Amino acid sequence: MSNQNNENGSEQQHSRPFNPNEHIIQIRNRNGYADYLPVQWRLVWFRDQCPEGTIETELIHLDLDRETEEEMDVWDEEQNQSAKVVKRAKGLVIFRAIVKDGKGGVATGTKSEKAASFPDYIEKAETGAIGRALAALGYGTQFTGDELNEEHRIVDSPVARSVPRSTSKGQRSINSRLAERNTASYRTAPAQVDPEAPATERQLTSIRKLYERLGRPEPEDVVSMNYLSAKELISQLSQEYNEQRQSHGKAS
Repeated sequence: MSNQNNENGSEQQHSRPFNPNEHIIQIRNRNGYADYLPVQWRLVWFRDQCPEGTIETELIHLDLDRETEEEMDVWDEEQNQSAKVVKRAKGLVIFRAIVKDGKGGVATGTKSEKAASFPDYIEKAETGAIGRALAALGYGTQFTGDELNEEHRIVDSPVARSVPRSTSKGQRSINSRLAERNTASYRTAPAQVDPEAPATERQLTSIRKLYERLGRPEPEDVVSMNYLSAKELISQLSQEYNEQRQSHGKAS
């Protein structure tokens, strides 16, 4: 009887409609604090409401040589207070995301990010573009704070939060797996262009730069790649490049 009750409870948890209010966090803004729904939970919400929906991302610009800078606060141990410093690094990227809910609704989001702001700036820009597109389609618009203004970039770095105290351990586990599954699912969305079309010049340029920065020779067959293969290769190389930058940063 106990096992049957547990199975019934698990089925109810899986079938329960997604409630965004259970995943709201508080972020600081110029007016104090505001409610915010992290991008990973917007994805869960979107997949729950639009199982036939698609999310497509596209790298529209990557400049690994662009000098960037970011002013940030760091803790000064000697002065025992926060101090502003300017961090500089090379790298600028722009991503675009197109969200279709499968019911006629379409929204586009574009986000740029720089290496001086985040070690994994490429992933952050992609996440930001998706978050903006989802918000434009209505998933999280009421919980984006100042995200859709240019003065804040919270969407680029979704904040981890603890699950509310009222949530059971079993539901926490289900919620975590659901978030991870839906966060990754947009990468397999159908392409908005012909996947068999030749790789664009922009894609080829990005691939060459990434191979150069990784210190690896460019494969001879790159120029014959199609659009989809080039896109997947850029995603793979971008991840390797970010991991390399992060490991070098830790070593220094």
